[in-house]
Amino acid sequence: MDKVLIVDNDQETLNKIEKGFKDLHHFELLTAWDGETALDLLSKNKIAVFITAVNLSKVHGVELIAFMTRKRPGTPCIVMVDEDTPKPWFRGRNSNENVLYYIQKPFQFGNLASAIFVAQNLKDEGLSRNGVTLRDFLPMIEMSRQTCRLDVTSGGQKKGYFYFDRGILLNAHFEHLSGEQAAREMVKWDRTSIYLSELPKEKSKKVIKVELMEIADALWGKPRKAGERNHPPEPQPQPAPPAHETKLQSQLNRYVNMLRTIKGYKGISILTPDGAVLATDTVNEPIDFKYFAAAFNKMLTHCQQTIYQKGFDKCTGLTVHTAKGLILMMSSDVMKEGNFRFLVLMESDGNAYFMQVQLAKIIPSILQTK
Repeated sequence: MDKVLIVDNDQETLNKIEKGFKDLHHFELLTAWDGETALDLLSKNKIAVFITAVNLSKVHGVELIAFMTRKRPGTPCIVMVDEDTPKPWFRGRNSNENVLYYIQKPFQFGNLASAIFVAQNLKDEGLSRNGVTLRDFLPMIEMSRQTCRLDVTSGGQKKGYFYFDRGILLNAHFEHLSGEQAAREMVKWDRTSIYLSELPKEKSKKVIKVELMEIADALWGKPRKAGERNHPPEPQPQPAPPAHETKLQSQLNRYVNMLRTIKGYKGISILTPDGAVLATDTVNEPIDFKYFAAAFNKMLTHCQQTIYQKGFDKCTGLTVHTAKGLILMMSSDVMKEGNFRFLVLMESDGNAYFMQVQLAKIIPSILQTK
């Protein structure tokens, strides 16, 4: 089971997150109250996703993220931004592709869980191998009002420096470049290794005239669309589940946020061996799973019989690829979990392998309906 480390001085936030993880049963949760404890846990554990607040005691949140770039460069990180501090929004970027992701307090646990699932997907699909980009990291310096020199190495070869006074960008230097030109060149770097050191006195003069966020091609807060209100609407209470909702549907609902982060996901259905639909989830348009269920149940049964006869042990699932989509079917362990089938529909370019891996992990938890 993957380990997730969360660092925050706010005990109330940690309590809420811990409660959410108990219901989810998908990660092993480690928590720390301060940055020093977090560094100790990082040295002793293999962490799949690292989450930290910005303002911490002993070791600052920005220093922890810098540490991750040096020692755990392929580990996705999530930064929890205080309620009174806007989070950065990067132009032309899909936040689901960022190895360093920002989430603003207060947040629903489901939003954090979704961010963690996205981070896990990035890592498992090999998309986090380039590590944190400098562009994603720089807003943390302004947010935390750091006075420092930022030593940045990219890919173990290129090295440059940024100079900050209370979060304000003063100057930058890279090889023969300096000032804004150097900053704009370095902000493109990925596979960055970052270290914070003291600001030299001779570098305390402001040379760069443009704002840091302009260099990073980012804004504080996502821009509003025409006609959008100044403030987002107040969150409405979630309706209680229908009285007739089955335990199996409730269990499936706990895990669909993770499935929805997988590329190409369109929907899932839990079936009986004779094709009866017990629980479903879909995104966008509804799917008539009854239309697929009977035929694919027969296909899986035939595969199981044929594979066993050919000496390949038991068949636990099948995947069908077409120009219009992917259909994935997996069966549960009859002896441990009962006789159920899981039918998934995906886009034609979806990641069927990763879906299969994730289903194998969560099927036992979904079927624990006690």
